[in-house]
Amino acid sequence: KIQANMDPRHRDRIAFVRICSGKFERDMTVVHPRSGKKIRLASSHKLFGNERETVDSAYAGDIVGLVGLSDFGIGDTLTTDTNIQFKEIPIFTPETFAYLHNPNTAKYKQFRQGLDQLLQEGVIQVMRIRDSITRIPLLAAVGQLQFEVVQYRLETEYGAESRLEKAPWSVIKWLPAGMEESELDALQLPTGTK
Repeated sequence: KIQANMDPRHRDRIAFVRICSGKFERDMTVVHPRSGKKIRLASSHKLFGNERETVDSAYAGDIVGLVGLSDFGIGDTLTTDTNIQFKEIPIFTPETFAYLHNPNTAKYKQFRQGLDQLLQEGVIQVMRIRDSITRIPLLAAVGQLQFEVVQYRLETEYGAESRLEKAPWSVIKWLPAGMEESELDALQLPTGTK
């Protein structure tokens, strides 16, 4: 799990990790297989309510909060053995879509920063429409509640207003990775699809 702004006075970001095997020690260096980077785990905490306690060591089954590491995504693996790599967590197919507008252009930076953070946390998905000239984000969710969570967090954590405009689609189809542009153009799609 990744969570930002748990303490409203700080713009921190915590990645919660479960120790699956072996021993965790503060300041140890691990490999992040998705990015290929070596990372030093210097700022590790155990959280209980609003209290934080520094963790020097942890064992299999323990959950540790790692602060300030921006490269992590949900489902990532950290390891000292570079041969270990798991398949990524499957993404659920969205069933509801909406455009997210920023009605206050003076707060565009907060709006964009908040939306980027929420996307990185996996709160919601963003879709890109091919050949579209609009830069308004098209959000995709499994249910309406996800949109409400995004709007609430944008407002409370980033001070950014937002307005939803329901999109006309209710189905999405995942296409095989690596399809060429010409293959996409050759697909037989129903009228009104993009």
